[in-house]
Amino acid sequence: MSISYGARDISRNPSLLRIGENEDFIIEDKKSHKKLGVYIGMSLAEEFFEYKKKKKLLDAANKIKQSAKTEYDSMEGTLSDGL
Repeated sequence: MSISYGARDISRNPSLLRIGENEDFIIEDKKSHKKLGVYIGMSLAEEFFEYKKKKKLLDAANKIKQSAKTEYDSMEGTLSDGL
């Protein structure tokens, strides 16, 4: 589980923001129990952005696939009408 710091802890001790490349932590408002932010190290950030890039490509490929399927179904329908 990630380490959780309160916003006041960070304002009193900013050195808590220094983290390792594979570490992460959450900053939250301890009184209202709301998450204010997530800090991640460089390795985790690179992994996250690589994942986002692959997801974007996969979403584009799925849109192309769906468009091609729709077009194929449309052509199939006109072919059936012609026969």
